[in-house]
Amino acid sequence: MREDLGRNELFQTAHLMILIVYTLFSVALMTITVLLEWETWALIPIACGLVLSWILHIHQKVPEMARLWVYSLLMMLIAFFYGIHTTSTYDLAVVMCGILVIFILTGIPALINLAMVTYFLTFAYDIAAYVKSGGDVDSLFVSRTMMHIVVMYIIGYVAKIIMQTWNQVLQRTDERISVLTQATETMNDFLVNMSHEIRTPVNAVMGLSRVCIEKEKDEDIRTDLLSMEAAGKRVAEQISDILDYSEINMEHLVVNEEDYMLSSVLSDLVSQLRSVKPDHLELVIDVDPVLPSVLHGDGGKLKKILWHLIVNGLKYTKEGGVYVRLYPIEEDYGINLCIDVTDTGIGMTPREIERVYEGFYQANSGRNRSSNGLGLGMSIVHGFVTAMKGFVTLESDPGQGTTVRISIPQKVADPSVCMKARNSEKLILGTYLRFEKFSNPSVREFYNAMIRDIVTGLKVQMHRVETIAKLQKLVDSVKMTHLFVGDVEYEANREYLERLAEKLLVVVVANDDFVPPKGSHVRVMRKPFYCFPVINILNSDIHTKETKDGALRCEGVRALVVDDEPMNLMVARGIFSRYGMTVTCAESGSEAIKLATEHVFDIVFMDHMMPEMDGVEAMKRLRTETGRRDLPVVALTANAVSTAKEMFISEGFDGFVSKPVEMEELEGVLKKALPKSMISYERPKTREEKIRVPKVLGIEREKATDWATEEKPVSFSGDQMSGGEITAKDQLLRFFGIDVEKGLHYSQDDRQFYETLLKEFYSDSEKKRASLSLCIDKQDMKNYSITIHALKSTAKMIGATDLSEQARLLEEAAKNEDVSSVINHHATVMERYRHTTEGIAAYLGITGDAKNDTAGDADDGAGGATASQQDAGAGSQPQDAAGVTGSAHAENDGIFEFMPEDDK
Repeated sequence: MREDLGRNELFQTAHLMILIVYTLFSVALMTITVLLEWETWALIPIACGLVLSWILHIHQKVPEMARLWVYSLLMMLIAFFYGIHTTSTYDLAVVMCGILVIFILTGIPALINLAMVTYFLTFAYDIAAYVKSGGDVDSLFVSRTMMHIVVMYIIGYVAKIIMQTWNQVLQRTDERISVLTQATETMNDFLVNMSHEIRTPVNAVMGLSRVCIEKEKDEDIRTDLLSMEAAGKRVAEQISDILDYSEINMEHLVVNEEDYMLSSVLSDLVSQLRSVKPDHLELVIDVDPVLPSVLHGDGGKLKKILWHLIVNGLKYTKEGGVYVRLYPIEEDYGINLCIDVTDTGIGMTPREIERVYEGFYQANSGRNRSSNGLGLGMSIVHGFVTAMKGFVTLESDPGQGTTVRISIPQKVADPSVCMKARNSEKLILGTYLRFEKFSNPSVREFYNAMIRDIVTGLKVQMHRVETIAKLQKLVDSVKMTHLFVGDVEYEANREYLERLAEKLLVVVVANDDFVPPKGSHVRVMRKPFYCFPVINILNSDIHTKETKDGALRCEGVRALVVDDEPMNLMVARGIFSRYGMTVTCAESGSEAIKLATEHVFDIVFMDHMMPEMDGVEAMKRLRTETGRRDLPVVALTANAVSTAKEMFISEGFDGFVSKPVEMEELEGVLKKALPKSMISYERPKTREEKIRVPKVLGIEREKATDWATEEKPVSFSGDQMSGGEITAKDQLLRFFGIDVEKGLHYSQDDRQFYETLLKEFYSDSEKKRASLSLCIDKQDMKNYSITIHALKSTAKMIGATDLSEQARLLEEAAKNEDVSSVINHHATVMERYRHTTEGIAAYLGITGDAKNDTAGDADDGAGGATASQQDAGAGSQPQDAAGVTGSAHAENDGIFEFMPEDDK
């Protein structure tokens, strides 16, 4: 429809112009009729036709094309009436030329023909009437008549040529617009599909990184793992940005409205910002205390809007900081949530402000420090705000910073204020903050504005001093309840402030690297300095024991995780086990229903795309067949488009978590879905407690399997199997098309875990091949695409890149219902699949007889769901590889040679 937009606008313009010209012509003709005493009876039909035309236009019940023809025919009738009078014989040509110009705009050649026929009939009638009345037919009459006929014919002909050329130009333009629109949609589809596919390995990287961080003792390795996790988060954020931008561009964005607490949104936001805010920049968040505590809207998109604005401000600021102010404007429907974000950065030119909403826009990196990212931030902000029926304005000058102002309409779910100090009349606050330490005067104003808003909003007393001498005088003259000091001020006057902290509550506002001395009495409030932590401080005193929530725990919670992909089950078991849950895994909806009818679970995490029965159907049947309508079921899927959450919630899910799993998002869903009695917080652990090695993925680190050092056709020493080093034995996998380095990369260079993935891939191969063959026999492309999708992901995880790519092509063909292509290439890909699994068998030393035992090991390692799976092969040991097609032979110096059966 987009390519017809320009044509439709022109058509509507011509349509209205014809009606207006017809109206003016009718009014003029009625006036002439009265003045020249023409046939007065004609006034009635002329007026009726005019009234009819406007009734049709106002009610819009008749199709546009039909109305256009009605207006045109009526206009030709009054033109004929005008032209048949002898005084208008030669004047009619001028009138008809004007009508032809209007008709050209319609692009309808038939209207040109109608006008020409009307003119020539009228003109012929006039000539015949003139001759019949005995008029003088001289040379002047003949020449004038011939001139009018020729000129009108030429004008009609030129009008047709213009219309034909114009239609050709419009057609070519429409074709080009269609091509560009299709290319844009193809690109957006590609971005969405690519982002969805990348989420699966990123989920594994982030999830297993967090698991390894929790159990790693070596501090250097923990640092590396934290860097790996941070890189994974950055990739996940960029994937999310691509999805958001694509949805905005395709106009598929959906606003998910629900009740949310502004304090929770800001708390999560500040936690994420701490990892990206440079220590030398200040971030001040000023929240009006009168904002309602609970609003109704899309809290997730609000957090993303704030995230992009703040990160963008930090990115383009060398010195100073970013100031964020949130305040309400009351309206009949609730409030307009107003957000002002001001930075002291490089600023923008008027041209840059015009371009800021264009996709992939970034300021010239040559004018500022090197910046990264995709350049989608402001485009996403503008798209989100527009979708939420708000507006965005920018104010900026080069070198003077930028202010972005946003207003978003929000309904009020709870009108009580978002923060309130208990006994505010008894609170007397003091601040010892030397703002002159900030070289940028704007930062000093940021802090002054925030403190002023807190004091006036909470109606408390505050005394501010900037020197230690004035502070001492203040302490002697005023009995304060709370004193806020900066970290620099504290370090300069530590002894005095520590003595003071024994009599009143002293709070040090500091960066994350600040560590108070052992035995200190002061409280520490980490930057950024904003209102909600201040309220928590004000609602306590020196006698209130400071408590900090430790890690979220769900001890004893029985969780059922449903996913058709074994590797995802491994990741999920590792993540959920961290919270103290007892995790059971199921590989299909039917298996989940069977488990749920036999056992009691407290919560279910359900994948969406699964063969035979998708996650929505499985959720509904699970609740029906167990009779537990209140059983919390959370969607756990890589489908992260904005419509996904709304769809899952509307279908009856109790929550939605996208892959890769963000711990903050997961914990927020757990708090909502589980009863409060199942949520607890452990006390903060000591360093010794934190590095205790847990049992993860069903494998104890100290009980590594012995097969790596057993005597086989290919033998190795134990030290060859450690870490991420590539061993000589890995050449065997490379022969079979498996890139060991890539596989180890996806496994965080944990060889034991990588070998567990190989076992799982091998043990699952026969089942997958059988499932795919069955789909081929039934020509069931839907389930074929789901199963081949799983093969594509798992092959990529172990490093079988070529097999993964071939599976991807088959998946695309299956999704497009291209049955012939799937059938033609299925056998080739399955042969490659078999060849790959044979290589894995040779690598692991698995014989045909040992396959079932190995499958049991893999299921146990992956957290296999059912009791039968867990008992199938626990503790089994791989055997000799003699039963595998082809063999590996050990040579001197760890050099290996693989000989296929045909060559032996």
